[in-house]
Amino acid sequence: MSTRLKKISVLFVFLFLTGCGGSSALMKPSENQNITSANKKTAQIVFMRTSFVAGAVNAELFEIANGKMKFIGSIPMGSKIVHKTTPGKKVYMAYGMAADFMTADVRAGKTYYSIVRPNWGTGGFAPTPVRTDGTSDYNTSTEDFKKWVSGTEIIEPIPEDAKKWFAKEKNNIMEVYKEYWKRFKTKNPNEKAERHLTPRDGM
Repeated sequence: MSTRLKKISVLFVFLFLTGCGGSSALMKPSENQNITSANKKTAQIVFMRTSFVAGAVNAELFEIANGKMKFIGSIPMGSKIVHKTTPGKKVYMAYGMAADFMTADVRAGKTYYSIVRPNWGTGGFAPTPVRTDGTSDYNTSTEDFKKWVSGTEIIEPIPEDAKKWFAKEKNNIMEVYKEYWKRFKTKNPNEKAERHLTPRDGM
């Protein structure tokens, strides 16, 4: 194993242990458990996690836009995060024991959905678009989707705690992002399309 890979492996173990012990404590239940409509100037993406597989592992969510990374929150099994963002093109990363991605092109005034599911191939979590047109197994017309929405609790970051945690971990997380983003870019066009949230997926 090369020196670089050894360093990356050690870093992943460190972040995994840190996440298990700390990032879930950065979250709290939202006082408002209803998904309200997005306003005219912002888009919102509802990230949901329901699978019991790897349920003991935290999945941390990040937005990367214009070269800047933002911590969205830590999403445990049985919860959802309503993420408000500016319209446009984004990259979203979920990190558990490995990192995986979803790209997005979102519009103001629209609400989008993503299921954060275990990725058997990497040991991480794959943020996956939920379609509105029925072209995917993950779509808004299924009974599963209704259960995902009704069976998960809206949580949100504790602002000061999340800010301090991200400031401390940002450099390490950026290394994880760079390593796994290189791998994601090698996917073929069809694979990338499966992980792309399109404007028409909004509701």
